[in-house]
Amino acid sequence: MDMKKINIGAFVIAGAMLMTASGCTDSDFDSKYEDPSKVNQVTISNLMVGVFQKVKDYDIYEYGRFFGFDSQFVGKYAQTFGYSYSGGMYSPGYAPAIDGQWDNLYSALMQYRKMESLYNEENDTQKAQDEAFMLAAKVQLYDFFAATVDIFGDMPFFKACTLPLTNDVNGSYAPYDKAEDIYKTILDELKDIAPRFRSATVPKNFSTQDFINLGDMEKWERYANSLRLRLAMRVATQGALQAEGRAVIKEILENPADYPLVEEQGNNIFIVNQKSGQLNFTAGHGLGDWVTNRLASGAIIDRMLGHGNYDMTSSDPLSGVYVKGEDDPRILLNYNPVSITNRETGQMDEHRYLGTDLTVADELTEYYSAQAQDEVNTANKGFSQITQRGFFWENDKFDMLIMASPEIHFLKAEAYAMGYGVAQDMAKAEEEFKTAVSQSIALYYYYDSIGSGENCRRYDAPTDEEIADFANARWISTAYVDKLDAIITQKWLHFGFLVSREAWSDIRRTGYPSGLVFPEVSGTIPNVPNRWRYPSTEVNYNPYYKDVAGTDTYTEKLFWAK
Repeated sequence: MDMKKINIGAFVIAGAMLMTASGCTDSDFDSKYEDPSKVNQVTISNLMVGVFQKVKDYDIYEYGRFFGFDSQFVGKYAQTFGYSYSGGMYSPGYAPAIDGQWDNLYSALMQYRKMESLYNEENDTQKAQDEAFMLAAKVQLYDFFAATVDIFGDMPFFKACTLPLTNDVNGSYAPYDKAEDIYKTILDELKDIAPRFRSATVPKNFSTQDFINLGDMEKWERYANSLRLRLAMRVATQGALQAEGRAVIKEILENPADYPLVEEQGNNIFIVNQKSGQLNFTAGHGLGDWVTNRLASGAIIDRMLGHGNYDMTSSDPLSGVYVKGEDDPRILLNYNPVSITNRETGQMDEHRYLGTDLTVADELTEYYSAQAQDEVNTANKGFSQITQRGFFWENDKFDMLIMASPEIHFLKAEAYAMGYGVAQDMAKAEEEFKTAVSQSIALYYYYDSIGSGENCRRYDAPTDEEIADFANARWISTAYVDKLDAIITQKWLHFGFLVSREAWSDIRRTGYPSGLVFPEVSGTIPNVPNRWRYPSTEVNYNPYYKDVAGTDTYTEKLFWAK
């Protein structure tokens, strides 16, 4: 029998027994990307797509991601989404989406284990042909695994998902590994993986199966190095891997030729959205008609505008209004403006940005919701909403963001500002910060420029000079006592509602942006969690759960957290 092909039936059944199969559908896949669970024979290339597919279910901006995970979970804790019901704000509105991430992860790991098993059975010639599939799958898997560790902490890893290989149900339950051990392994292996993309053979079907980088090996190398830098920064601030993280930062930043990064817009890592054939989804679908989960965050509005979030207790004629040349031009694309009658003046205030503010009294919040009129989608009243048309909503050209160059420059700015692994150099920190802010603005306006939605290109993109002036103003702003606050605040604004999970991790790691208010509320979870509790399937069926039961609380901090 050809060892590169096996019957997949038992494999899928085994996955169901482990309860690692996601309940999500994959109707958006074109037939050219064969789902391994739907074919009789599977190859290593098919399994790579299977790994990608499970990560895709978590990355694309659809219902499960936006409604279930971001807006109702991490987005609330990062305050990158607005939330109008303070009583239950720390309890996810749709908890199954969190468990779904866990399930998807182990489904991806299970398929990678089978890939690994098949690969180890091959001869050297076959391995050379399949190496690219193995490397790409592992980078995606490790990105997803680290992101899930950042939610739960300790997880089964080293011995997880062995059932398809052994058929030993009793021996398939996996113990929980320390989060720091998982991180260290990923950091070490990414160092080995990245340079191998330079020499690996590119199989003829790799580019057609690779719906992330379309077979571009240089981008895969940059992705692996950049992911390693992200994770190194995560652990470099404090905790058990502080020294290891700083050593990685030093190695990467002092040897740019050996460790190329995602530093230009052309290097960005996306799940490519090609309406004509490869993937068929529409950005923003998860926002749908769920008005309560597409509200603008008052905290974000306040930091984007010089005059802050719209304040109805003030007669300031500029309260909540965008001033060109002073305020953040990304707000024009991200949120819909509203018109509202000012209670202080009785005048109609137009073109205002009004985000939900957890510190505002309920009575005033109710007035906001009743009086504010959306100027873009006139059917809506209340707070400014994440843009429903154009830049994001119904933009069929919107590639799903995995990693973009602004993040990498923010990481470098932090490293130089804080002296993490490299000598402290505020001149370099300033340069990297300005590049990061400039590239973030350029990325958002790029998305708007390619969109075909009704309200795309409502605003002309700022000039390079205007962008540079804005970035400089943010660096020298007296609003920040600590430059790290300035860096993380702009990084947080860059992530916004697109990558809320990273914004939440930065808050837990650094304590910035400063000034975020998290009031204690009534309910089962009175304060913002530090982590999320394990799924009920783990509690009920994994005999090793007893080893982590004592730390399975919302208050337990991850090893890298401040």
